[in-house]
Amino acid sequence: MSFARLAARLHRALLISTSAVVATVAVDFPIHAQAAPKSPIRTLAPSTAVSKDSVGPLVAIRELSDGSVMLNDPFTRRVLLFDAKLAGAKVVIDTIGGAEPGAPAKIQQPALTLIPYLGDSTLYADRVSQSLLVLDANGKVARVMSIPRANDIGMMAQWGEAGIPGIDSKGRLIYHGTFSAKPSTRNAEKPWLPPIPQQADSSPVVRADFDTRKVDTLVVLKNSLGAPFKSLEEDSDGNVFMRMYINLLGVDDQFAVLSDGTAAVLSVHDYHLEFADPDRTRRSAPKMPFDWKRLTDADKQRMRDSVAPDLERRNNVAPIRINTPNGPRTGRQVFEFLPNEKFGDYEQPVQTAAMRADRDARLWILPRTSLGAKGGLLYDVINRKGELVERVQFPPGYVLAGFGEKGVVYIMKLEKNRGLLERTTVKLD
Repeated sequence: MSFARLAARLHRALLISTSAVVATVAVDFPIHAQAAPKSPIRTLAPSTAVSKDSVGPLVAIRELSDGSVMLNDPFTRRVLLFDAKLAGAKVVIDTIGGAEPGAPAKIQQPALTLIPYLGDSTLYADRVSQSLLVLDANGKVARVMSIPRANDIGMMAQWGEAGIPGIDSKGRLIYHGTFSAKPSTRNAEKPWLPPIPQQADSSPVVRADFDTRKVDTLVVLKNSLGAPFKSLEEDSDGNVFMRMYINLLGVDDQFAVLSDGTAAVLSVHDYHLEFADPDRTRRSAPKMPFDWKRLTDADKQRMRDSVAPDLERRNNVAPIRINTPNGPRTGRQVFEFLPNEKFGDYEQPVQTAAMRADRDARLWILPRTSLGAKGGLLYDVINRKGELVERVQFPPGYVLAGFGEKGVVYIMKLEKNRGLLERTTVKLD
């Protein structure tokens, strides 16, 4: 394994293992800057349907016109089709398949997404064939659709950290596009040393037209450098150490696709929205009110202490071998925390994957901290002008699974990362 690939794997593993800690370390900080949102708080109505099958913890929901629900359950590597009452479900995609009539379609590498397409059809990203399966209302594969850029299939299959793919009214697919890192630099006098990474600070949201086969960039997301490069060092024996900082507050900008095909981007650093309408008109909304929390030095140290054991384990993995003119040497990735002066003074307003679009052209954003949460999740609901107009209070223990039309919301109460799917509603202005 190359030094660069080892670095990427270690960095991703570290951030995944620490994300839950980072999300919970700042709950009692004093209010600073803007006041708490004054928008009315709505509550969910009692559930009208509850499934018998448990799903989760991460699901993708597709409500069809007859009220039935297609659900991607990546944990069990299945796509299920629930009836309108959620009373029963059949498997329509899994990793086993079958030749008999009514057998599920077989896939080798499950996707995390389930993308609503035209009418009651749904797109499922097949990583192996690098194409999209078009599922009909019964969950059958009606046809297979090629994509303009085959290498983008991985981004279409992701229930992304930055956002979830969607479709506009013309059937064009909007998703987080791939981006190339800047070319690494090498020491010309010591070409055997690992290349120094040049990290990309932005990534595109693109729109793919299946008719013209063109892919164009709609908006650009600002990337947070989760592991900024610090230095490349050699010890007296010629062994190499690539030192990288860990940014515990690093969160990328996020996007969502509204039901009318508008691409919305949440600017994480100041909590405001940018829009790209289907006709490519660009709009910028003002900053939204938010309970900004200031981090003290003690808060920052508490965050570091929470993840220090895992960081130490990552730094103690076996080094790689590097061949040099003086014989083989070792290369090691070393992570360390950002110093206080580079850490940031405020808690980020959201975590990754915090913004969702409902079926009624609204955005739901889950703030990382909220004074009025009352033991349950409290979502900010944003209109297509980028204005925070209402908030929705979830019961304790419940998480958002997805949306239907006209105020329908699908939720789950998770226990040991599994839960029953429930249908409820919320009345929003």
